Order: sequence, then structure tokens, then C-alpha cells
Amino acid sequence: MFKVMQFFLDMDGRTEALRMIHKRLRDHFVGFPPRYVILDPVSQLVMSMLGGHTYSHVSKAAHADLVRNYRNWSDVRAAPVRDIEYIIRNVTYAEVKASRLVRALALISDESGHPSLDHLAAMSVEAAHDWLERLPGVGPKTAAAVLNTSYLQKRSLVIDTHHLRILERLQIVRPNTSIAQAYSQVMPLLPSDWSAHIMDVHHMLFKKLGQVICRVHIAHCEDCPLNQLCPYPDKSDEGKATLAMITSH
Repeated sequence: MFKVMQFFLDMDGRTEALRMIHKRLRDHFVGFPPRYVILDPVSQLVMSMLGGHTYSHVSKAAHADLVRNYRNWSDVRAAPVRDIEYIIRNVTYAEVKASRLVRALALISDESGHPSLDHLAAMSVEAAHDWLERLPGVGPKTAAAVLNTSYLQKRSLVIDTHHLRILERLQIVRPNTSIAQAYSQVMPLLPSDWSAHIMDVHHMLFKKLGQVICRVHIAHCEDCPLNQLCPYPDKSDEGKATLAMITSH
């Protein structure tokens, strides 16, 4: 298994491998992901901060409750933390998230008290990441979501725990790689012609695969569209041969 991992990490051609992986996932999950409303950067920041360790439908409901209870993000920034905590009470770590959310909104407010992230549009992806990750509770996953999926539409790849697990099983990154490390390793491998939208779709396809097939405790390899590309868990010879074919071109 180590030889397969060493081969894949050391050889050129991983960009083409990711392109093939993307195509196989698109062909398998036809019509996915569905279209969704693109949010402004501040709204996406709030959504992403609520979403950590929380089911998507729960964080979306909490976000909708904030929108329903307050006129704008300025009002949320000015609200008592305990009130925010009550409204988002169904998300995981609601007390911590409420405090971080109010602090983050205060830090991104302009002189008039209006929270805004529009200044990130003029920044490079790297500079914008650094700026966002200085906010309380914002790591590389949340920063990438704000930059990529909001109307900023920057080329930044969201990597969550599902995505990371599959990257490790495919041996694109080493075991026990952090999300921050995986981001820095995988971003340079993405095809240069991929738009921000394609990067978003790429992440969503990985997430879908991790939710329904390549799961934490049980990987349904027989149903996986990446079966022949993947050395996990007992297909090292087949995986090595297929990856060699991809990376040799």
C-alpha cells in the first residue's frame, strides 16, 4: 500500500487524474448538485459558520431564522449574544457559534456599522484567505466557502471531512493530513481551466460520494464510480495499475 501511495504522490499527472475523477463522479451523480441561490459574502460567511459539525438542513434552518428575526446583518451584530444563541440553538455548539458570529460581524463592519466583505473581490485568493482566517471561528473550509460559493466566485476549493477522507483513500494526500494541508496540496493540482463554479461542483460531488458511498465506517466500494481508480482498502494492484495508466499520459 505504501508503494502505491508513494507512486501517486511523486508522479506528475495528478491533475489529469483529478479531471478523470471529476468526470466519473459527474457521470454517476447525474443532475447533481442542483442549482442553489448564490449568497452575498457576509450571508455565506454566516451560513458557513453555522454549518460546522452540523447537518446542512439544520444550519440552513438556523440561517433562515436569523434572516426572519432581524432586518439585516447589522442588527444581528448589535443583538445580545444570548438572543442569537437561542435562535440558532439547534446547531452544534450554538453558544460558541453565537459569540463568534457576533464578533466576526463586528470585525467586518465598515464605519457605518454595516458588515461587508466586498473588499475581498480585489484581493488575490491567498490574501483573501489570510484575511478571512483571522476572524474568530473561520478556518480554511469556511474561508473557501465564502470566496468560492458567494457572488465573489473565486477559485478556491472547499474541503470538508468527507472530501478529505476520499482524498486520503485515493492517496492523493497522505493519511492524517489536515484540511489546511490538503487545501495547499490539492489547489495546485486542479486544472487551470476550471472555473470557481466547477471547483464548487467538484467539492459537492466528493461530499455526495462521502455521504452515500465512501462512508466513514463502511465504504461501499462495489457501488463506487471510482472503484477501479482507488486502492482502498484491498485493491492495491488494480489501483496502482489504473493510476499508472492515468499519470503516464
